Amino acid sequence: MFPLSIPVPQLPLDPPDAPPTIERVVNVCLAPLAFADGTALAGDAIDRIGVHLYRAAAGADEIWNDAEQRWGPAPLDLDALAPLPPLPLVFKAGAALPWQGILVAAGAKDRNGAPKIAKATGGNPRYRLRAFVEAHRDGGVYRGLSDPSADLVFASLADTQRFAVSLDTGDAQTCERARLLLKDSALAAAGFVEIRANSGREVEIASCAPDGAVRARIVLLDNGDIRLQPAPGRSIVLAGPLDAEIIRYQPQGGGPKQEL
Repeated sequence: MFPLSIPVPQLPLDPPDAPPTIERVVNVCLAPLAFADGTALAGDAIDRIGVHLYRAAAGADEIWNDAEQRWGPAPLDLDALAPLPPLPLVFKAGAALPWQGILVAAGAKDRNGAPKIAKATGGNPRYRLRAFVEAHRDGGVYRGLSDPSADLVFASLADTQRFAVSLDTGDAQTCERARLLLKDSALAAAGFVEIRANSGREVEIASCAPDGAVRARIVLLDNGDIRLQPAPGRSIVLAGPLDAEIIRYQPQGGGPKQEL
């Protein structure tokens, strides 16, 4: 068996500076191939070409075994790797990176029903691709495995959208809480409107701090009351005239509430 030098797979993302998302495919591209003497490697000389999916794990990467639908230890040599089926690449004539394929994250499961590719939490899990090529020339067998691609740390489109509507049950027929949420440019919650029907009827309007905590809120209660709750240490400011019938207040010095 003779070695091959294989280029690193390229993963053009759209937009380039955004993380890949579970719901969208990842395009995989590979530069033209050549034997060690510079002779182009293409056509009938290629017996197998594709990419293997690896997952970062403590100590050593794991590899996806598509035949067995599971993650397992990554083989340390090409002879052990060769029987594993890679994600295939096809040749697109005229392209600068002519070997192309797609990685589909959404919906794929392992044999136990767990997601093959999971959304990251705290930067993990991290995935990467390595290109594998097996070819022949003059009766000899050639194999090569590339270095790893850039890491893929998957987000969800729901996490990258600034406006979202969520239901407590996920079903419009049975939900008892609906929330309309808007995020700022850093994808932190800016505020929300929530309608609740689980223990009475309430409507809440709230603004949020950069960490997502509620800052100030207005709640329309089931009994008809309206609760205004500013952030701690802040005030309720009325910019115009106040027309009220009865005002009940707590004296600054303490004691029972009084009425005006």
